[in-house]
Amino acid sequence: MAKIPTYRGINYDTGTDYLPGVHSRQEWTSTIMREDVTTIRERLHCNAVNIFGSHPEHIAECARFAARSGLAVWVQPRPVDLGDEEAFALIGEVAGIAESLRAGGAEVRLNAGCEFSLFAPGMIPGGNYRSRARALYVLWPAMPLINRLLDRYLRRVLAVARDRFSGEITYGSGFWEGVDWSGFDQVGVNLYRDSYNAKGFETTVAGLRDHGKPVLITEFGCCGYPGADRRGAGGDSVIDWRDPASPRVKGDHPRDEGVQSRYIAELLDVFAAHEVDGAFVFEFSEPTYPRSADPRRDIDVASFGVLAAQPVDAADRSTRSARPYDLVPKAAFHEIARRFGEAGPSPAR
Repeated sequence: MAKIPTYRGINYDTGTDYLPGVHSRQEWTSTIMREDVTTIRERLHCNAVNIFGSHPEHIAECARFAARSGLAVWVQPRPVDLGDEEAFALIGEVAGIAESLRAGGAEVRLNAGCEFSLFAPGMIPGGNYRSRARALYVLWPAMPLINRLLDRYLRRVLAVARDRFSGEITYGSGFWEGVDWSGFDQVGVNLYRDSYNAKGFETTVAGLRDHGKPVLITEFGCCGYPGADRRGAGGDSVIDWRDPASPRVKGDHPRDEGVQSRYIAELLDVFAAHEVDGAFVFEFSEPTYPRSADPRRDIDVASFGVLAAQPVDAADRSTRSARPYDLVPKAAFHEIARRFGEAGPSPAR
C-alpha cells in the first residue's frame, strides 16, 4: 500500500498584500481566524497547516492558536514586490516568531518564502509579480541566469532565517525554479499539474527524492470550472480584473466543483504513491473571489479555495456571521475531509 503523506495540510492566508491597496483578508479578526483553524483541524481533518501572509502579527496569532490546536505548523512570510531591505526584515521577523513558538514547545517550522523569482523584483523583468509571471512564459531560455540570481537571493534569505530560527527550514519554490536545496532541511515545491507538464508529472514528483531530503508539496490545487484542471496554477486567469470593484468571468466558465475535487484527489494519489512527506492543498478560502448566482459575477469558479465565500446581507451579519460572507464547503472540501479523516490522527512528534 502506498504511503500516506505524514503531513496532510492546507494553506491558510492570514492576509497578503498582493498589489497596492489590494489586501486578501480585509475582514481579519481573531474570532474568524479561530473558527477557520478549528475547521481545518476538526472538519477537514488536517494535521498540518502552512500559514502565510504579509503581516507578522497575524501570522504569529494564527500560528500560536494552530499549534495549541494540535496542528504541525509551517509559517511563511510572503513579501510581494518589496525591495530587499523590507523583504528581509519581514522574513527575519517571521523567523523570530517561529523561533519563539518552537522554543515554547510548538511543532513549528519555517517556510522561508514563496516563488521569489516572481514575487521579488530583479530576477525577471516586470514592474510587479503579475507582469513577471507573464514574462516568464517567454523567458524559458533565460532560466539558467534566473536560477543563478534566485540562488544568490536564497542564500541571503537563509542567512537571515538561520540567524533568527533554529528549527527546520524549507522554501515554497515554483516548479520552474531550479533551487540548490543543500542549505535547506526539506525540499518544498508548489507543484500544480497542467496541460504542459501532465505527461511527465509523476516523473517530476519521483525526482524530488533525488535531493536526499524530506519532500513537501507546499502548494497544489485547482479551480472549479471545466478545463481548470488543464490550466493548473493559471486557473484564475479567466477573471477580468480591469475594474477591481466589479470583476467578471471572461467567457463561458460554468461552475463545476467536481473538476477541483477530482484534481485534488488524483494528485493526492500521485503524492502518496511517490511517498512525499507532506502535501498542502492550496488553499482554505479566497474571500476576494466571492460566489454569485450570476455566472458572469461568480468569480469563485476561479478560486483555489475549497470553501466558497458566499456574501451575507448586511442585515444578517449581526446574527449569522462576524464576517461579510458565509463559508460554503465545496466538493473538494468533502473529498479532502474524507481522505484525511481516514488517514488517522497527527503523527507523534
